[in-house]
Amino acid sequence: MARTIEIARRGQITIPKTVREKYGIEDGKKYGLRALDGGIIVLTPEPGSTRAAIAELRDALTGKGASLQEMLMELRRLREDNVE
Repeated sequence: MARTIEIARRGQITIPKTVREKYGIEDGKKYGLRALDGGIIVLTPEPGSTRAAIAELRDALTGKGASLQEMLMELRRLREDNVE
């Protein structure tokens, strides 16, 4: 689900309604935010669950035969494709 968003003044972003509904993102709740190498940003439901979310993502993708380096390269490629 690739989306293009715009960064507003003061660094604010609007998460599309379909994404908020799909992942249960609600006003007023606190979320963890972590920046990974290559400009990848991970938003997690609870401020301490970032490590678990990253490990779950890694395990899901490595289970499909991808190395971490391949995953990062693919995420960068997708990000670059969405910028153009």
